[in-house]
Amino acid sequence: MIPWSVMSTAERERGFTVVEIMIVVVIIAVLAAVVVPGWFKESSKTKTKTEVNAMFAELTIKEEQYKVEHQVYLSAGPCPTAVSPGAGVSFSTTCLTGASAWDNLRVNPPEAIVRCMYELTAGDSTAAPTPPTGFTMPTPAGHWWYAVATCDTDSSGGTNSTWFISSVDTKVQVQNEGL
Repeated sequence: MIPWSVMSTAERERGFTVVEIMIVVVIIAVLAAVVVPGWFKESSKTKTKTEVNAMFAELTIKEEQYKVEHQVYLSAGPCPTAVSPGAGVSFSTTCLTGASAWDNLRVNPPEAIVRCMYELTAGDSTAAPTPPTGFTMPTPAGHWWYAVATCDTDSSGGTNSTWFISSVDTKVQVQNEGL
């Protein structure tokens, strides 16, 4: 090996060959092919988690306000009526239609566009709650409600993730998160 100080200027300024540059480009492309899909999946998962947690916080407040005013909790059917992969749906124009239970609760969604379907189920002490399969809820002593969010987290139209919260246990439960 020739010491650097003895090398000619041409040898020191040789640079990279086209083959070396192509190898680096191929390595970067392979790394991108491995990393980018995982990044998009995590990004979508985070958006869903943020939306559901914010909406559950809104629904919790609105149910409690409704109970103070009417002495009962209010059920609200699924809205939007289907899980929306990708772009989402305007909650205000789809669910707040003038005389719906969502209107009666005065729900103000934290985000204008939702990617999940929401449903509220309510009852009193004489009706035992039956949460969806896989979710648990302590037996309430009085009036109760629970909310379910169904989301197409990865926008594939495949298996949906399902989120659950209740008036009795405010810990959010989730099934198939990230699917």
